[in-house]
Amino acid sequence: MTQFTALTTTLLLATLTLPAEAGTTSLTLNQVIKEGTVRYYDHPQELRLADGFWAQAGSDMTATIHLQQGYYLDKTPLDTKEKQYTSTDGRTYLVAGCVPKHLPISGPVGSVWVACNDLDYLKDKVVESRFVSCLDVFTNGVVSGVSIKEVNNRTWESFRFSCRDMGPDGSMVGAAQKSDFLFNYEREGKLYETTTASGHLTFGILEVANGLTGTKSLLQIALEHTGAAAIQAAGVNGRHVDDFTLSDKVPDAFGLGGMLRVDHWKCPPGMVITGMAIGHNPDKKGNDTKPVYILAECRKLLYTP
Repeated sequence: MTQFTALTTTLLLATLTLPAEAGTTSLTLNQVIKEGTVRYYDHPQELRLADGFWAQAGSDMTATIHLQQGYYLDKTPLDTKEKQYTSTDGRTYLVAGCVPKHLPISGPVGSVWVACNDLDYLKDKVVESRFVSCLDVFTNGVVSGVSIKEVNNRTWESFRFSCRDMGPDGSMVGAAQKSDFLFNYEREGKLYETTTASGHLTFGILEVANGLTGTKSLLQIALEHTGAAAIQAAGVNGRHVDDFTLSDKVPDAFGLGGMLRVDHWKCPPGMVITGMAIGHNPDKKGNDTKPVYILAECRKLLYTP
């Protein structure tokens, strides 16, 4: 793990070399980090700072190289243009729920197109929250829980999630830290929370939706989780995890009886969920909002024996 911290004024170009691993290539960093921020990057072979990486007045770099066995996350930087929609071998995203027309879906991963009355080319406007990553909080931050305040069926006051750090053994360690609210409105709702087991990692989202009309998404959600070894093995074998656990479903999906549909939105094999944004349809008076989709960040789970 290499840590960069912005401090003073310097332009630094360098190559940081770690012990090589068969079949790996170097990770090239070319983005600018703002003053006072900290970023962590992992690569089993080499981190390379390209021209322009540090070309910002008021910045400097301190690098801490820490070689550690066990599990860690791919930390490929977000693309400066694609941002939360960045999709690489080590970092991509899934979408749980209804997909607005403008959302730049890359391939079939974690999303389907459904006829939904929340699409932004109809009467209702979809707003996407800012994207928040657990890697901004912890060195190997992963999503550990979700908090929803529901006013009534599919009308929400607020949405946020929790992060925990991942230890070398692949379990979550330390206390959870809640993200800032991705949205938080005035109308008072009831709090619902669901969490992943400490010995597991979150790799998918179960969505309960309206099975008759296809017009209601995110009636309920739960986190799909299992052990790090199973997730990594699934990635090596190029298949999804077969045996996993569901967290509690939240919030209540009342009054629908047998009209429910269940969808499983999973990161690509070998990846875990490390951050979120949420698309929603705010009430015209600004009192509450309706959830439309969750955009979840997926990061590759890596392992050094």
